[in-house]
Amino acid sequence: MYEALVLVCLITNDCVELQDMKGLYRTEVECKARITEMVSDFVSHEETPPVIRIQYQCKTNKDTPV
Repeated sequence: MYEALVLVCLITNDCVELQDMKGLYRTEVECKARITEMVSDFVSHEETPPVIRIQYQCKTNKDTPV
């Protein structure tokens, strides 16, 4: 299982960790698709300052049964 982790740094010199509220993903492809969705939702919000950096990871969670 994979966990979506996203860190977004803004022009205001603040960095925000996006929390995935949907859960774990069976494949890395599903995880990366969720990351794309999370970033898109965050960036498209009218109150979000310009983004200067995005870091992401699909972290494997080996303790979770498939």
